[in-house]
This record gives sequence, C-alpha cells and structure tokens, in this order.
Amino acid sequence: MHRRRFIFAAAAAASAALAARAAPAGHFEIIYPQIRPGRDVHAAFALATLDLAMKAANASYTAHELDLVMERGRALAELASGTTINLHWTSMEAQAERGLNVVHIPIHRGLIGFRLFLIREDRQRDFDGIDTLEDLRSMTGVQGLGWVDADIMRHAGLSVQTTSSYETIFRMVEGRRVDYFPRGVIEVYPELDSRQGTESGLAVENHLLLAYRSDFLFYVSPSQEELAATIARGFTAAWRDGSYLKLFNSHPYIQNGLKRANLSSRKVLWIDNPFLSDEDRAIPEMYWVRLAGV
Repeated sequence: MHRRRFIFAAAAAASAALAARAAPAGHFEIIYPQIRPGRDVHAAFALATLDLAMKAANASYTAHELDLVMERGRALAELASGTTINLHWTSMEAQAERGLNVVHIPIHRGLIGFRLFLIREDRQRDFDGIDTLEDLRSMTGVQGLGWVDADIMRHAGLSVQTTSSYETIFRMVEGRRVDYFPRGVIEVYPELDSRQGTESGLAVENHLLLAYRSDFLFYVSPSQEELAATIARGFTAAWRDGSYLKLFNSHPYIQNGLKRANLSSRKVLWIDNPFLSDEDRAIPEMYWVRLAGV
C-alpha cells in the first residue's frame, strides 16, 4: 500500500523563506507529460511558476516535455511508477494525490475553479434565462473522461457527459449533442481562439460563472521527495518575497483571461467540491485569489 506523502508548503517566516534561496540544492532533471498537442499556451504559466520556484530555492534543473501525449489518468499512473515522467500539474483531488508527493500551493490561485462556458454562439439567449443551479440542471455539460470536474458537477446535480477525446468535446458542443463545456477562466479564451478554423460557431457564454474550490497543483513521483520539497520551498519563498504575485499580475495567460471574462457582471453559481483532500482544504486563504464581485 502506498504511503501517503504530501508536501505542504505551509506559511513560514520571511527570514526562513529568504534562507531557502541561499541554500543550494542538487541538479534535477524534470520530465513532464505532453497533455495534448498545441497546449503550449496552457503550460506556459505552470512552467513559469516552476522556474520561479526552482530559482527561488537556488536549485539547478532542466525541464523536458516527454514526446508522448497523455490524458490525466495515464499521466498520473505514469507519475506513480516514475519510469517516464516525474512531474505533472493537474487538478487537486484526494484520490489522485494518494501515494504521490504533492505541493499544496495552487498554481493559478484558484482560477481553474472559476468556470466559464464554451457554447454555440447562437445559444446565448438560452443561457440568459439561467439564474440558479436548478435552472442550469436543465442543460447538459461535457467534460473529459476521468476529469474530477465531471464528478464535482454531478455531485451538484448537474447533467454531464464525458468523452475520452479532447477534440471531440468541441464537436459535441457545436453539434448540439451537449449544451456547454465549462472551462477555467484562463483556459477558455485560448481554446476558443484556437478553434476558429475548425469550430467557428463557438463562443464564450457571457452571463454565468460556475465556481468551486479547485486549481492545479504540482504532483511529483513517489521517489522524488527532494524535488517536491525543493519546489515547495521555492514556491513559498517566491510568495514571501512577492515574485510570484509579480508573475501572476503580469503574465499574459492570466491577465488576458481576466480582462476578457468581465467577471463582475456575471451571475455566480457556487457549488461544493467534495473531492478535496484534507491537505487541500487546509491551504491558507492567502494562496487563493479574491475577485471583486465573485
């Protein structure tokens, strides 16, 4: 039975964080999976955060993307074995975290849990009349097979279909097989922009925001405890000295999504995420973004 090993980067004194910068670490070879072709725009901020954390920990490292596409379940299985990859960033989830080293600081400050809907552009009027979860239950959403988001939505009584093919999701929305595809506020616009040549009838719904506590965490192989501890130490230091917030407040992946989303004008529908681990629930509030009107 796997021993649960969680690396929680808890709040530390500023002096300790600065000391972490001065303590040299060994060289790390980091290998992470290719989530799917063409997703470099999504990986950019996670990789920038990783780089910031490793530098803050004064660690020498190289990072390589494995030339093999892996969906979430496969990536977590490969990570557990430690034979092909040793790092992955994906949604926080108690079951996924078992047996792995997990850095419990949200990479995007919780923005992955602020969900906008990708819909057919000609369906906006249908969504304008939705103001409650009960209203939304008349619609059918779609998520990838094995994504914890599907379970979160079902727990809230929402109708969800799943598919093992990421590309099929967009065709399902355009073909009216489902009504909407919920995506993180920073994910949805790059994905919409990338579909203009194939599914040009899609749009981001402009009335609703489905919200729950969630974000991506860094997951590290069981045999790589030192790597996980180094990332956690550096991530904490970057928070303490302000360099992480500087990155967050200036990175185009984050800021473009927030600017386009017009969150303050949206109707917010909060739902519970019962699939968080105790460590997820214990993450200090300072690590979560606070958005006006949400």
